[in-house]
Amino acid sequence: MKWVVVITVGTTHFGKATFAKKLEQQLPNSVVIDCNNRAEFINAHYKALLPKQGANTIKNVLTRALIDYAINETDLHVIQCNANRTQRGRLDLLERFHQKGFISVLIHFEIPDGILRESP
Repeated sequence: MKWVVVITVGTTHFGKATFAKKLEQQLPNSVVIDCNNRAEFINAHYKALLPKQGANTIKNVLTRALIDYAINETDLHVIQCNANRTQRGRLDLLERFHQKGFISVLIHFEIPDGILRESP
């Protein structure tokens, strides 16, 4: 069986997580790995471990662990919400999935600010 990884990329509050949750409901045997959920979990339970400056490296490590588990230990399609907009970061992530035979779909959310302001 071929597995699919769908990666949503874009600026914060552009609808990546909303899209991912709706896709998960329509795509059988799938899981959403969402950076918002990880950040909330860390803030709620491990705030003292958060770096005082720089990137949230704890979130990155947890993300990597969840992705590795999904790839190596399950037969799930993966929907990854990711604000990582760097090309190198996306390529590295896609390579990990491709090495395990996943078919990838990258969805880049780039919505003009004017449209976002008009939305309810």
